[in-house]
Amino acid sequence: MSTTELKVLFPSERLDALRFFMEKKEQTIEQELKDYLDKTYEKVVPTQVREYVESRMEQTPAQEQASEAEQTPASRERPARQTRRQREQAAPEIPPSPEAQTEAEGPGEEETPGMTMSM
Repeated sequence: MSTTELKVLFPSERLDALRFFMEKKEQTIEQELKDYLDKTYEKVVPTQVREYVESRMEQTPAQEQASEAEQTPASRERPARQTRRQREQAAPEIPPSPEAQTEAEGPGEEETPGMTMSM
């Protein structure tokens, strides 16, 4: 299951006071907020949608475990994904031969990276 971090702005003085009194009760702000989000989720999200989401959450770990079991240790390490621009920059630039120029390309036209539009 993937998780997302939430950031909330809250006055520092109030946060310090909240932490102080929650520590006395051996509670954490994070756990209280998580409990509140869980209750709000159950209150707001319809039952059928919650069932669907939970079924997907159960399938994802099972699929990940199955795919990890099939892979060898070396194949589990995936190389970092490269963007198209990174691949293009990594490729050696070979200037086109004069014979490769077509008649449509005039001697004064240059090929520039990216899109160009003329009117």
